[in-house]
Amino acid sequence: MSSRANLAHYTAAKYALKAIADSLREEVNGDGIRVLSIYPGRTATPMQADIHRLEGETYQPDRLMQAEDVAQTVIDALSVPRSAEVTDVIIRPMQKPV
Repeated sequence: MSSRANLAHYTAAKYALKAIADSLREEVNGDGIRVLSIYPGRTATPMQADIHRLEGETYQPDRLMQAEDVAQTVIDALSVPRSAEVTDVIIRPMQKPV
């Protein structure tokens, strides 16, 4: 996660959610329950089209992750053997905006 100017309230909320997930993980791991936190970057969605428009940027969905990319990553993380756990996944678009 990273912070950006003029988004303190948004960033604070995201850090709070991470802390809640980390605490929950500590509380329930003893019962065999795994908690997975996913931190996706910009994904080609209607919301990102709106954000790009508000930022005055050209929306290039082909340069963003696709929803299927994120879904597959979640499936892979949840499919590890029960002897292990993935706790945090940070996934970002491979291509950067031009």
